[in-house]
Amino acid sequence: MSFQPRSKLPPQLVYLAAIFSLCASSKPASGQRMPAAAHGPSVAVQAPLVGKPGDYVGWQTCAGCHRAEAQSFAKTVHAPVGEGLPASPPAAGLSPSAADGKKLYDDMMCAGCHTLGGQGGAGGPALDDVGVRRTRAELLDRMVKRRAGTVMPTLPPDTSDAKINALVDYMVSLKGEVGAGKKAAPAAPRVSVAGCESCHGPGKAHVDAEQDAAGDSAKELAGTKLIFTFHANPQENSARCLACHVTGMIQAAYAHSRHAAAGVSCGECHSAHLVKEVRDQSKGGLPIAQAAFFQVPQLPETVRWLHSSLLKAPEPNLCFSCHGNVQAQFALPVHHRVPEGLMKCTDCHNPHGSISRASLNDTQWETCVKCHVEKRGPYVFEHAAARAQGCVICHSPHGNTNHFMLVRREGRQLCLQCHSGLHAQAATPHSRLGFQTSGECTRCHVSVHGSNLDVNFLR
Repeated sequence: MSFQPRSKLPPQLVYLAAIFSLCASSKPASGQRMPAAAHGPSVAVQAPLVGKPGDYVGWQTCAGCHRAEAQSFAKTVHAPVGEGLPASPPAAGLSPSAADGKKLYDDMMCAGCHTLGGQGGAGGPALDDVGVRRTRAELLDRMVKRRAGTVMPTLPPDTSDAKINALVDYMVSLKGEVGAGKKAAPAAPRVSVAGCESCHGPGKAHVDAEQDAAGDSAKELAGTKLIFTFHANPQENSARCLACHVTGMIQAAYAHSRHAAAGVSCGECHSAHLVKEVRDQSKGGLPIAQAAFFQVPQLPETVRWLHSSLLKAPEPNLCFSCHGNVQAQFALPVHHRVPEGLMKCTDCHNPHGSISRASLNDTQWETCVKCHVEKRGPYVFEHAAARAQGCVICHSPHGNTNHFMLVRREGRQLCLQCHSGLHAQAATPHSRLGFQTSGECTRCHVSVHGSNLDVNFLR
C-alpha cells in the first residue's frame, strides 16, 4: 500500500480548485445561479363559473352600450379568441353617404343590441326593414334625442351633423321585407372565460333590468347594482383578478405584499380596457430635471398599454404617482437611469410582493448582480456586510449626491461605520487616528466586494 502525501498547496488555492470544479460540473455553484426559468403561464386554464349558463349574455351584448371599453378590450388577451366585435352584415350597392353610415354603425357597435340579417344582439328591435317602418325625419329625431323609455345610448358628443345624416341614410337604405324587423330569437349564450362577464359576473339580470327601466333613472341605477362594477373594497376588487391569475409566481405573494396591505388593488395600476381619462389640469405636475436634457422615444398610448401589462400609465410615472419620495431621489445627480427610460422599476422590484426586502425580485444582492455581474463572484473571501444585508448597506439604490451612490459623503466614513473598532486594537497596522491622513480605504483595500487572494481585500 502506497502512501500519498498531502498537497502542499496553500489553502486558498485548494479552495479555488474546489470552486472551479463545481463550476465545471453540470450543476452550477450557488454563487453562479442563473435567473430562474419561467414557471408557466400566469393565468389559470379556466376561471370559475359563477351562476348558470343562462345567466350570461355574451360580451358582444355588453359592447352595445359600453363602446369605448369594448373597442380597447378587444385588443387585449382577455378578449375571446375568434369572436370579433359586433358588426352589421356586408351590403352592396350603398351610396357613399350610406356606406359612411354603415361604418359609423359598426364603430358605435349598434349590432350589440340590434339585429340585421339574423346577426347581432337581442337587446333592441331588429332593423332589417327600419327604412320602411320609419320616415327619415323620425329616424333623425331618434338619433339626436334618443328613444325615450329604452336603454339606447345617445350619440357621442363629438358626432358631427354629417355623420348623423350618413347614419340616417344607412337606416333609410334598410328596406327588407315587412315583418322582417321582428326581434330575433335569442341565441344560446356563449359562456367564455375571456369575456366581460368573467370579471364583471353574469350580465343577464343587469341587461334585463336596464331594459325594463324604460328611462327611469332610479331603476337604471338599481340595475347597475346587479353587475360587479369594481367599486367594492380593494380586497374584493383584487379577488376578481386573482380568480384567474393564480398559477404564476409573479403574483403568488400579492396577498402578503405591501401594496395589498396598503389597500392598493389590481385596478389601481392595471386597466383591462383603456379608456381616455379626463385629467384635472389645474393641479399641474412635478417636472423632473431629466425631461429638460433627455428625449425618450414615446410609444402611442394604446401600443404602450398593450405591451406593458395593461398598465394605466408608463413606468416610472405610474410608480411616482404614489412614491413621490423615490422620484425626488432619482432627481439627484448620481442615480440609476430610470427617469431616462433605460431602466424600469420592475427590473428590481416585484410590485406584487416577494419575500425579499423592499419587494425585490431576488434576495439581497442577487437583484443587483444581475446587472453588476462583475460583483457576483463567487469569492473565497466575501464581504460579510454585502452577504448579510445586501448592497444597500453601502449604496443608496435610487440616487444620491455621492460618487457610486454611497450612503456617506466619504468612503472612509462609510467603512468606519462598521470597522471603527480596528483603530483601538494594538495589533492592527493602523495607528490611532492614522486613517485621517491615509485617504480613502479603497487605496489599499481595492477589492471591497470580495477577494480570491486576500482576507483583507488588499488584492
